[in-house]
Amino acid sequence: MTETFDYIVVGAGSAGSVIGARLSEDMDARVLVLEAGGRDRMPLYKIPLMAGILFRHQYNNWWYQTEPEPGLDGRRLRWPWGKVLGGSNQLNGMVYTRGHRLDYDTWRQMGNNGWGYDDVLPLFKKTEDFQGPSAAHHGTGGPLTVRSHGIRNALYDALIESGRAAGFPVTEDFNEPEREGFGRYHFTIKDGKRWPTARALLVPALSRPNLTLRTKCHTTRLRMENGRATGLDYVENGQVKTVRAAREIVLSGGAINSPQLLLLSGIGPADHLKEMGIDIVHDLPGVGENLHDHLVARMQVAVHGNVDLYDEFRIDKAAFHVIRAYLFGSGLGSSFPLEAGCFIKTRPELATPDIQCNFVPALIPTTHLPFAKSPFGYKHGFYHGIHQTQPESRGWLKLRSRDPFAPPRMTANYLATEGDRRAMRDGVKIQRDVLKEAPMAKHVAAELQPGPNVQSDGEIDAWIRRVGDTVYHPVGTCKMGIDDRAVVDPRLKVRGIDGLRVADASIMPIINGSNTNAPTIMIAEKCADMIRTG
Repeated sequence: MTETFDYIVVGAGSAGSVIGARLSEDMDARVLVLEAGGRDRMPLYKIPLMAGILFRHQYNNWWYQTEPEPGLDGRRLRWPWGKVLGGSNQLNGMVYTRGHRLDYDTWRQMGNNGWGYDDVLPLFKKTEDFQGPSAAHHGTGGPLTVRSHGIRNALYDALIESGRAAGFPVTEDFNEPEREGFGRYHFTIKDGKRWPTARALLVPALSRPNLTLRTKCHTTRLRMENGRATGLDYVENGQVKTVRAAREIVLSGGAINSPQLLLLSGIGPADHLKEMGIDIVHDLPGVGENLHDHLVARMQVAVHGNVDLYDEFRIDKAAFHVIRAYLFGSGLGSSFPLEAGCFIKTRPELATPDIQCNFVPALIPTTHLPFAKSPFGYKHGFYHGIHQTQPESRGWLKLRSRDPFAPPRMTANYLATEGDRRAMRDGVKIQRDVLKEAPMAKHVAAELQPGPNVQSDGEIDAWIRRVGDTVYHPVGTCKMGIDDRAVVDPRLKVRGIDGLRVADASIMPIINGSNTNAPTIMIAEKCADMIRTG
């Protein structure tokens, strides 16, 4: 007999873990969470310092790749995507930033009532257990621990003070509603361990008899009856299984997997579905459109002496830090070194910062063997990543074939507009000026990337095209809205289909101007609230 649950959640990443746990708080509701990846049993997942390695390897990673990007000299970019309980929250840098107040007020102004900053702030606070000074915009007592930085290094301080000397604000909290300036990040780390929503919310909720989690279950198709999503098929151990949903199905596979499943199920642009030989269930043109991402260009700068973390990233010392963090939750391994950065405006007339920076006091690659030679001729230094917070360029996602196990085709279409090119170019120029201020200038030995020969606008643009990379923030492919290209309405219901919602970063009509994990968790909290309140 086909099993029936009240709610089925597809995906146990940052969003799905929250939704599954919250829906199961209603003990009368039977909840099933399906995850294509396995359990997070590998010890290294827990070690914050390992983040930079985990998302660069294929283990438990969908390991997606874009089509050739025209704005990046035709290069294909790898997009890490967690295929494991916890999703990409098991691979990411654990940075917790929400964005600017106007990010969400803009969503509301687009017709998404209930999504302004004042509407969503209580949902951010609901999840959060902030380990810092009391503030009206932070929450305490929630399941998700959010803490401040954990590494002391003179280069962090030098960057922040150089930002101040260059005339930019300095902030103690990047999660302030109108955040701007140089400062340090917050992280989802608890007791020296990575603290994803799967571990913070979903796993504790599994003690409830009404919540079922199934891993290594790849969802392949939604089942529809008379315009309603009534169930789905998934593959487990090579066998196709079917489950029914008495109330609702929620897709939380992120900006790649959620639109892919809709398309495989016959929900999407009619022409593309015909091309793939898929029966059209509902012509919904916006599925797979509006794909956008944050692009980063990483400056690399050599410094005098060993003021950076180079010595600590030698492979034997790094192993010691990992073991210490795992056993005792302390030491360098219990933090992630991407601790300082900024949100700044390249032009004073802008309403919000258009550039974010991420700073690590080490050159890329960071880890090294004893007596290894640096590819730059310098061992000590830092990298300073510059990315645009609000890209104008838009790409797309399409199926490669009808095979549900085939990765989709996609492009973010980076740097397609002059506005995007200008913002990145100006960001590089401004950060060069910041690094010339006295607090940092005394440490700087040489600019390695872009390098002293890259000066003109054309040369800077060419360098960005050559080195530009993803910041791992794809969004927008099932955008929320009230227009004809919207995929979900402001209650996250798929337009034209009953009993089906999408709740993850794919619903963002416009990307928030910061890291996307915290807003994704907020979206999940709001979805669960809307379902439970009717």
